[in-house]
Amino acid sequence: MKLVSPEQFKEAFLRTSATFEPKMIDLWENPGDYTSLMCHEMLPAIAKDLSLQCFWEYYGKVDAIFYEEKDTENFPRDSVYARYLSVALEHENIIGGTHVEMNKLQLFNTPLKVLITYAMPADHQCFLQRYSRIVQTADIFNDFASLRKQLVIIGSISSDRVLWNSYVYGCSGFTALA
Repeated sequence: MKLVSPEQFKEAFLRTSATFEPKMIDLWENPGDYTSLMCHEMLPAIAKDLSLQCFWEYYGKVDAIFYEEKDTENFPRDSVYARYLSVALEHENIIGGTHVEMNKLQLFNTPLKVLITYAMPADHQCFLQRYSRIVQTADIFNDFASLRKQLVIIGSISSDRVLWNSYVYGCSGFTALA
């Protein structure tokens, strides 16, 4: 089983986003094309960087999963049923609805859950506090700060650069990931 830490995911994300930054800036104001870039190019590249595979719209419920291998013993070879999930990921262009996505992520038993969204830095704390309440309520076995990690990556644009801030969930809520 391939475990991915929040730090490993963040580093792979930053490496990949740096190569896609010109495209991201060009598509920033076009949510449909931007999401297409994210799901069809960036996320598979991040998964590859982590030596994993990526599948978009898993079960029609979660935006993307990263997994190591398919279960071909119990399911047809041409289908995608992962033996286990290394990463469950939600991507949302508009931060206003991300609390729904954070809640959805709590349904998955996976070592890392990631939410990628966009907002100006001044707005981060308000949303992080809401996410913290959602995660705390869902953490019935008290293992989200230790075993089933949560990562939030929030992007913003400043002139000709995309800026990324990462936050990891711990016992006191979401804090900046250095």
